[in-house]
Amino acid sequence: MTEASRAEARTSRKRLGWLALRIGVTAAALTWTVTRVSLDDMLQAASRIGAGALAAAVAIGCSNLFVGALRWKVMLIAYGAKRPPSVLHLARVYFVSLFYNTFLPGNVGGDVLRGHVTRSAFEGASAAYVVVFVERLFGLAGLLLLGATVLSVHPVGGVDLPLVAGGAAIAAVGAALFPLVGRRMAPILPGILGRIAASFPVVERPALLLLVLLLSCGTQLVVALTGHVLVHAVDPEVPLADSLVLVPVALIALYFPAAVAGIGVREAAFVFLFTGVGMAAADATAASLAFLAASLVVALFGGLSHVIFPLSQGGPRNGGQ
Repeated sequence: MTEASRAEARTSRKRLGWLALRIGVTAAALTWTVTRVSLDDMLQAASRIGAGALAAAVAIGCSNLFVGALRWKVMLIAYGAKRPPSVLHLARVYFVSLFYNTFLPGNVGGDVLRGHVTRSAFEGASAAYVVVFVERLFGLAGLLLLGATVLSVHPVGGVDLPLVAGGAAIAAVGAALFPLVGRRMAPILPGILGRIAASFPVVERPALLLLVLLLSCGTQLVVALTGHVLVHAVDPEVPLADSLVLVPVALIALYFPAAVAGIGVREAAFVFLFTGVGMAAADATAASLAFLAASLVVALFGGLSHVIFPLSQGGPRNGGQ
C-alpha cells in the first residue's frame, strides 16, 4: 500500500467516524427528548395538532424559501454578480439544497450545490461559494437580531434580558459586518477562518447588505411563525411573542456540527425553552416533533423537485423576473 493510499484510508476512516458520531448524537438527542415524557401524554398532545395546522406549517415553510431566494439574489447583486438567476430559479435551488442539507449527513451538500449552480453568475467561480457562506452568516445575524428585538419589548421568563438581548444584538452586528471587513482581517485570523476571509469577493454595493439583513430577519420571523402554528395548536396559551424568541433560539442547533442537520439537538432545545415559559413537557415535545415532521416534508419536496426537474447551472437568465 502506497503512502497516498494509506492517507486516503485514514481520511476515509475519519469521515466514517465523524459520520457515526453525528448520527449517534442525533439519535441520542431524539431518544432523550422523547423518553423524558409519558408516551400517552405526548400522543394526546400530538392529537391536538390537526392536519390543518401541519399543512399550514408546511405551506409557511415552503413560502419561506422564496423569501430566502430573494435574499440570496440581493446578496448576489451586492457582490457584483453579472448574471444572477431569477428568484424563481433560486427558490428551486433552495428547495433542492434543503433536501441535501437535511438528508445527507454532511450537512453542507446543499450549500455546495447552491454555489455550483450559481457559479456562472460571477467571473470567478469561487465567488458564488463564498456568497453562500456569507448568506449563512446573515441568516445567523437575522436570527440573533430578531431574538434581541423581540426580547427588548417582550421579556421571556427566566431570561437575563440585558445580557441576552445585548449579546444577541452584538453578535448579530458582528456577523453582518464580517463580510465587509473580512478581507482586511484575513491576515490576523487563524487557519480556515483566515483563508475564508481572504477569499471574500469585494462588496460592490454595500448598501444592499442592509436589505439582506432585513430579509434575514424576515426569514427567521417566518420560521418562528411556522413553529408557533404548531405550538398554538397544542397549547393556545403560549403567546406569539414567546415563539418569536424561542423558536429562532432553538434553530441555532442547525449550526451545531455534531448532529445531522441539527436534528435531535434542535428538538431538545425546543422542549427546554418552551417548558421554561410554562408549557407542559409533553406538549412541547409533541410540538417539536411536529415541527421536525413539517421540516422534513418541505425538504422532501426539494428532493421530488430535483427528480422531476433536474437543476442546471445558472438557470434562466431573465433578469430576475
